[in-house]
Amino acid sequence: MTSGDFDRLCDGPLASAIVGLEGARRTAMQRFGWIMVGAGALGLVPAFLVPGLAFKAFILFFVLVVGYMVASVPLDRAARTLKEPALIAIGQARGLSHQAGSFTADGYDAIHPLFGRPGGRTFRDRFEGDDNGRRFILYEASLVSGSGKSRRDVFNGLIFNVARRPVQGETVVVPDRGLFNFFSPGRGMERVRFEDDPTFEQGLEVYSTRPDEARALINPVVREQLKAWRSAHGKVIVRLAGDQATVALASPGDRFEVGSMFQSIPGRERVRVIWDDLEEALGLMRQIAGTLG
Repeated sequence: MTSGDFDRLCDGPLASAIVGLEGARRTAMQRFGWIMVGAGALGLVPAFLVPGLAFKAFILFFVLVVGYMVASVPLDRAARTLKEPALIAIGQARGLSHQAGSFTADGYDAIHPLFGRPGGRTFRDRFEGDDNGRRFILYEASLVSGSGKSRRDVFNGLIFNVARRPVQGETVVVPDRGLFNFFSPGRGMERVRFEDDPTFEQGLEVYSTRPDEARALINPVVREQLKAWRSAHGKVIVRLAGDQATVALASPGDRFEVGSMFQSIPGRERVRVIWDDLEEALGLMRQIAGTLG
């Protein structure tokens, strides 16, 4: 899509949301300031009444954290007044449907064990469409394990589910698991090695229920692309089964957001961030379809 398409969206269906955003942001910032001042004052009162410096600091910190969470609600609400219509409009301009949340995470359940079965999962912003007759779905995923001090991020990035030519078996590609590579990540799977490609073997592992099919699927061209994704994204997980290719590519930060509401940023620039994020995601989808289709 062109810059002209972007301008037509901003001047057309998104015009009112762009114009109204700054006013909503300023009002939310005023509320944020007053709530934080009130939280600070509220936290100081018991801090003076209880003994022990550490306990005083804990009470003040706790009250400020709660105050920040409450004060951020109006800012998040203001952001959604632009984000939600922008995602819908930009998606529709590309022939895509969009769901913000509460959707089926297509392809995820089958690759859940490949992440080590994390206990917490959040899925956001699902796009579904058709690219040259090939159905695809992409969405953002955040996976965590543990809780409290033992909580750790397992994965943050995009998951793609793309239609492909049917295969007979199930083949997965996962990051090198070190000592755990002696254990199969799925029932009936065995390790498929590529001794002629040591750089691939150092960073990625392939397992399949049909090793001969896997060697044909993960050919030299595919291996080069997998290594490129591994280098660019850090973590890449692939599953080929039936007529679907499911690929998880890690990337830092959140996608499809309008930017910090603490800063005064022109509305068109905020829309541009979402536009560019989706353009990048669609580019990756086409790489996946071209490589694994």
